[in-house]
Amino acid sequence: MIKKFHLLMLTLLLGACKTATPPAPVPPPVRTHVICPPVKETPEITEVLRYYSRISALPAQDAAGEYNAVNANFPKSPGNVQRIKLAMLLSLPGTSFRNTAAARDLLTAWPDQDATELRDLALLLSSLLSQQIEADNAANELNKALASEKMHSKSLQGKIDAIKAYETSRKDQP
Repeated sequence: MIKKFHLLMLTLLLGACKTATPPAPVPPPVRTHVICPPVKETPEITEVLRYYSRISALPAQDAAGEYNAVNANFPKSPGNVQRIKLAMLLSLPGTSFRNTAAARDLLTAWPDQDATELRDLALLLSSLLSQQIEADNAANELNKALASEKMHSKSLQGKIDAIKAYETSRKDQP
């Protein structure tokens, strides 16, 4: 009788394990392909590339101060160079003001439709930011799936521990 009870308990617990549904698969990221023409180096391009070299080496507190200054100045002087500088600041990793979507939007909403080298650079940066956003979204989905799997694993381990405790208690009884 007791063995039948053990077998029934084990069957019920293992049956509960089998009915758990696996997490939904993470959809593959959507790739957008932008063909960018070669960028001709100009004084403006040299300026923004040097600017990025300088701001990427700044400590977070100094980068925040630079962001505040450029962000406050941009509405007053919304030139192409200022637009790219602001987008570069918004895309800096490890900062409290990082916003890759806003940076991408700044670059895709280019007001001057002239085919300038800065416009070509903006297209390249926009494409890279789009890929970064897709990668961040995929990483977030994977983190959610991992958290779900950890909870499921913890639940199963609790059931296994309960079965072990029950078996141990049954062996100790006369």
